[in-house]
Amino acid sequence: MKNGNPWKAENGMVIVEATIVFPVMFIILFVLLYMGNAFFMKARIESIVERKAVEGANECADPLLGRMREGSGFPSLSELETEPYRYLFGGMGQVEADISKEVEEEILGQSASFFKNMSPDIRTSRSDIARFHNYVVYSTFSVEVQYTIRFPIRFLGAASPPALTLSSRAEVPVNDTAEFIRNADMVVDLFHGTKLGQKISDVFGKVNDFISNFARK
Repeated sequence: MKNGNPWKAENGMVIVEATIVFPVMFIILFVLLYMGNAFFMKARIESIVERKAVEGANECADPLLGRMREGSGFPSLSELETEPYRYLFGGMGQVEADISKEVEEEILGQSASFFKNMSPDIRTSRSDIARFHNYVVYSTFSVEVQYTIRFPIRFLGAASPPALTLSSRAEVPVNDTAEFIRNADMVVDLFHGTKLGQKISDVFGKVNDFISNFARK
């Protein structure tokens, strides 16, 4: 009985190994490219969210910034609208609407996907993207977006491609010292000369005395 050709046997084993290894390596490489692209887009969206949160906080602190950023220039004295006491009575709806629209346009308008049909799909409604939070003592402005990034292909038997559901959020304090002092002065003026105002003044006086005595020790 003659032995078979060893070269043919070895070539056959190489083909068998290749049919097993190559598809596995292709799938691994494809998943790595997909995940890398997905997290690149996540980093890009987080950058947009953080930048727009800062812009929104600045516009809440100074209403003129929004108009100047749009290219309208600095308004004249007759057109000047500083919106005093806006922290007490609201007035941030326009800022919220503008920032929400800009966030949505930037995320959807610049496709940085390596694969086709992998652009992010925003799940958060536009009215909920940007929010001004008034906590009486301090205020913040937040931008939050929930979105999905779909797999570029469907698996066998799947009705739709699998997707990653991600979320990006940034919250920035609204710093407006002058407005805070103005509001505090208004509250003091309202309660000045009343019994409640006198009680509040007495409480603060006792607190100041306690701190002063504690500091001397």
